[in-house]
Amino acid sequence: MKQEKNKKILKIILILVFAALILFLSIRYFVPLCRLLGTEQGRAELAEFIERAGIFAPLVFVLMMALQIVIAFVPGGPLEITAGVLFGGWLGTFLTVTGAFLGTLLVYSLVKKFGRPLVSFFVNEEKIKTFSVLEDEDKLEFWVFILFLIPGIPKDLLTYIVPLTKIQGKQFLLLSTLARFPALTASVLMGDSLSDGRYGLCIAIACIGAVVTFAGFRIKKHILKEKHDSK
Repeated sequence: MKQEKNKKILKIILILVFAALILFLSIRYFVPLCRLLGTEQGRAELAEFIERAGIFAPLVFVLMMALQIVIAFVPGGPLEITAGVLFGGWLGTFLTVTGAFLGTLLVYSLVKKFGRPLVSFFVNEEKIKTFSVLEDEDKLEFWVFILFLIPGIPKDLLTYIVPLTKIQGKQFLLLSTLARFPALTASVLMGDSLSDGRYGLCIAIACIGAVVTFAGFRIKKHILKEKHDSK
């Protein structure tokens, strides 16, 4: 009994330490990063910072991409566009997907270890309830893929919610990576086309993205409302 109580206390301490670490990283690095990503000059400074890493620049970017997913509320779009500018379409997509995969793997492992108390630091209970589709165990893999595929759904928050279900780690990593791939690739290609002056392609991708995002919001609203109302 005492051993079990000690394990609970240790678990709470570890969660608090993790939360404190995330808070520190957010204030020290990611709040300034968000400000940088919000301006053209800031994005140029970020690109210069990554380039200064030389041969380690790809590794620096992958780590930044992974941390962006772990911290959850940091926008990933500007980072993905930066990948296209710095590394081109093919390598930029590979590095972006790799970073997203590693970040998702880390979040999945942490949630499986610490459970709902950890998730509560990032997602409130009401938000979790809106994803009641994930309670459908017979179609769990289907809904995970669809939710990660639909634009407009906060993927990084979803990354914390899904591990609360009974989905296996391999299935989750495969489905979330495949579903994220189109949007990640589109963002990287925007950056790549911007870097070499193919503005027509950049505008075309942006327009298609806007239409898909609008459709995604409509679909998301319909799916989540319908499933929530059926409860």
